[in-house]
Amino acid sequence: MTGASLALLLTTAMAQGLRVALIETHEVSSQQVAQPSFDDRSTALSLSSQRIFAKLGVWPTMAAQACAIKHIQVSQQQQFGRIRLHAADSQVEAMGYVLENRIMGQQLMTALLRLPSLSIFSPARVSAYSITSQGAQLEVVQPEQTLQLQAQLVVLADGADSAGCRQLGIIQQRHDYQQDALVCNVSFDAAHQNWAFERFTMQGPMALLPMTNNRYALVWCMEKQQAQDYLALSSSDFAQRLQQALGHKLGRVQRIGERVSYPLNLVQAQEQVRSHVVVLGNAAHALHPVAGQGFNLALRDALALARQIERRWPTPSLGSLSLLNDYVAAQVQDQNITIGLSHGLPKAFTQAGAGCSLLRALGMSALDVSPLAKKLFSRQAMGLVGAADTWQP
Repeated sequence: MTGASLALLLTTAMAQGLRVALIETHEVSSQQVAQPSFDDRSTALSLSSQRIFAKLGVWPTMAAQACAIKHIQVSQQQQFGRIRLHAADSQVEAMGYVLENRIMGQQLMTALLRLPSLSIFSPARVSAYSITSQGAQLEVVQPEQTLQLQAQLVVLADGADSAGCRQLGIIQQRHDYQQDALVCNVSFDAAHQNWAFERFTMQGPMALLPMTNNRYALVWCMEKQQAQDYLALSSSDFAQRLQQALGHKLGRVQRIGERVSYPLNLVQAQEQVRSHVVVLGNAAHALHPVAGQGFNLALRDALALARQIERRWPTPSLGSLSLLNDYVAAQVQDQNITIGLSHGLPKAFTQAGAGCSLLRALGMSALDVSPLAKKLFSRQAMGLVGAADTWQP
């Protein structure tokens, strides 16, 4: 989704002659989108991400199947103190939206297929990179042919296990949280009323994100063995464990969707830029899901990179370190804050002991009654920082 978004963000430059190629391992097609099922996986889009998509023209087709987040509550199990954020307090309609990944990806790809200046190679993979002072050469393998592509700039947006980074010797540092995220959709007998919940339970951080049709997307982080044990439970037994962790303020659990789990790691590329190379998205930084900011940060990075390219175009040196270092400088504060929060929150809430629990409760209570602190916290949650705060296409 990051690479597709960057390609759309470069539409203006492409209209002025910039040539862009998208290399995608999966088939890119504009097949009809089916009605979403109960089990579709979702992403929480911050308000800034929604605004970016709106300005790119893809939001109207996404909006009908997106659910607004109008309220956010952060709390910890069996302890007083909570933080409550409301869209109305920030004078916005919603703080973010929750949308099925399948729908979002399909709409992005459909928009890409409408760009006459974009060359799409799919299914395809890069088998070799050659980076020199003059530019980059890529060997692209497709089912029926192998091509040689030359470019001034290569953007690696190929995920947390980036094959491009491995081939170029760009080290991706990994911090293993020794936890898995258990993910499923769940519904209660009470309406969610557009509330999103971040709850720090005894097992680990839990997020409940409101979806259409009165569903929640559940992301529950816990020790690896416990995640496997919870996957093995029957739906009724798992619903009982979930009910115990949440209490009954959200209502009684009615339905549990298909459960899956994945390991949690913080991944950071040691180099985000080299001459003629940028590392973007999860390849640059894959985050803990506790704050739901991974894709939102990646989209803000993509916006900042596109702005730098458009400012310099037309120029023969799109891959110059001067341009790329300007991009990193524009985003470094946003990246540091977002990564710091995503990494620090789970660590802070796993400190055992009554004293630590009390300090957390007091800290949340203090933040909840501080208008300035809540405003800053809200703006970060909405992604109204960095390039996304001032962008006018």
